[in-house]
Order: sequence, then structure tokens, then C-alpha cells
Amino acid sequence: MRRMRSCVAAMMAAAWPALGWPADDVWARSYDSVSQVRYIPLELIVGAPWDGRRQIVMPKGSFTEGMPRDPSTWVGPMEWKHPDNGATIQVYERSRRGVGQRFGLRRDGVAIGRVSDSRFGISSCEEEAKYPLGEWKQGETREFEYRCWYGSGEKKRAAQMITTLTILDADFSYGGVDHSLRIHWILRRKEDGKEMDNRRYVFSPGLGIVATR
Repeated sequence: MRRMRSCVAAMMAAAWPALGWPADDVWARSYDSVSQVRYIPLELIVGAPWDGRRQIVMPKGSFTEGMPRDPSTWVGPMEWKHPDNGATIQVYERSRRGVGQRFGLRRDGVAIGRVSDSRFGISSCEEEAKYPLGEWKQGETREFEYRCWYGSGEKKRAAQMITTLTILDADFSYGGVDHSLRIHWILRRKEDGKEMDNRRYVFSPGLGIVATR
């Protein structure tokens, strides 16, 4: 697996000069070691090439994550009508064995999150913050409140949820790939504060998610 990561990283380094940036600089410049602020483009989350522009855009294509087992594939963006609030938005379809999800940008652009999930009886969600975007500082924590709908028909109900995102390692080397990012994501139900999920994710340039626990 480490050999595969190294090969992918080498291929990316060879391609970056063609984008008008010196090899490696495009990701090195995403982190300021003095302020400890990291700019997180959506390209880091999905594993797409990045040209260094500090603008949240949705790269088009099919991107398979660098997880050693059951990696997810992101496809999009594509137009999707939200079944519960009626909004038409741009989403990615993200799938792996037995799981189908859709992800959309928050309106404030500071994170991307699920708008649908084939698990847990979820019909849809709006404004979830699952993975951070834009400028975040080392050690920074932000909390987000949002809504999901569960069930169907007359039994469908809405629930308020809270997610907490923390930047654990804004810029570090993982598996030989520099400028990786490690985050901590916690999901709680607002009504009673019950913790529903708690995960740590590592993202690497050109690979997307490479580790989770």
C-alpha cells in the first residue's frame, strides 16, 4: 500500500509543473507555518488535481479514494433536487460496497456534507458539515447545527443534529505523502446530546481519504 501511495505521489509531482506551478509548491503553499492556517480545497477531499487557486469549486470527474479497503468513489458534480426542502443543488454521488451517499457544499462554503445517505433511515439532510473547506487553523474546532429527515410518508420526521470538526494535523506527512490533513468529526443529536458517530479522517493530495478510524 505504501508503494502505491508513493507511486501516486510521484505521478502527481510530475504533473504539477504542467499546471503552471513548481512541483510540490501547489500544496506547500496551502499551509502557512507561521499562522498555522491551512487552505483546504475541495480537491484535497475528493482526491482531484489542484491548481493552487483559493476558490472552492467542484472538480468534475470520477475520483476513487486511497483507502486500502473498500474505497469510496466520488462522481459529479450533478444536479439534484432535494426531496424535503425543494432546493436544486450540485452534488457528488459517493459510493462504495453497500453504501450510497450524496454530498453537497454548505451555503457558507466552509464544509461539504451529506445531503442523502442510504443508511440509518435517512431521507435527506441539509447544511451538514462533514469535511472542512477553506481556511482552517491547526487545532481549530467549529460546531455546526443542521437538519436531517428520517423515514418516509406520514412517518417522516425532521431532527436537529450537531457536528463538531477539529483540525488535528493541518499539514503533515502520511504514508510518504506530504501535506496530508488529519481531522476529527463528531456527530451528536441536538435533542439529547447523544453521540451518534465519532471518526478521524486523513486526507492526502491526489488520494482523498486514505485512513479513517
